[in-house]
Amino acid sequence: MTQRNLSSYLPIFYICVVLFCISIIHISEVINEQRHRQQIKAIDLAKKQQKPKKRRKKRTGEAKKKEANKIVTPTQASDTSKVETKSKPEKPARISDEEFFANLFEKQETQDGQKQNPRSRSDIVIRYYKKDKDGDRVYKLRNMGFYIHERPAEDDFEDYASNAIFYGDSVKKNDLIRIAYQLMQNGVRLQSMTLSKYHDAWKAHSVEIGTDTTVLKDKPITLSRLRKMWEDK
Repeated sequence: MTQRNLSSYLPIFYICVVLFCISIIHISEVINEQRHRQQIKAIDLAKKQQKPKKRRKKRTGEAKKKEANKIVTPTQASDTSKVETKSKPEKPARISDEEFFANLFEKQETQDGQKQNPRSRSDIVIRYYKKDKDGDRVYKLRNMGFYIHERPAEDDFEDYASNAIFYGDSVKKNDLIRIAYQLMQNGVRLQSMTLSKYHDAWKAHSVEIGTDTTVLKDKPITLSRLRKMWEDK
């Protein structure tokens, strides 16, 4: 009975042994895995601790190079200051509008030889629609060599002073601006400078001085605006 009983327990014993071996293998694998993880963590920590040190070394090296480059001898400093002064020239101060036109027209008169003896300007026709309120302001253009062709103003415009210029498309901008400037200096309150609608025959070479009632409420033309027209040509 005893032998039979022992032999019947052998399979159970073998199973227990197998299970025990499997558990030992499993435990050893778990232990190895934990050791592997700890080693990886240790390697990562070591790398993190080493990286800042390397960066600091690089930064200090670069900083030293920059400091070395910043060191400038007295002769080099004087040279660089000379270069800076050459590269940044001072802009000339902007002169007033009155001074600008005075210098401009004086230069032109000297070049054309008109300062002493103004030449007759037959190339431009000045058509003036006479107004009593203008006085002699328009007639002073004769001092510039222009001949003035007078025409009576229409009845609707007799009570107004001259405030407009109508010019032909063949009139040079230099001459137009000079005529406008002289009228303004003579006291004419210019409010409009318009290209003429007509271009036939003498109209293309004419400067007509009259009244434009559509701009009576507009601000008068200033020397600054006239100067801009000159500089934009």
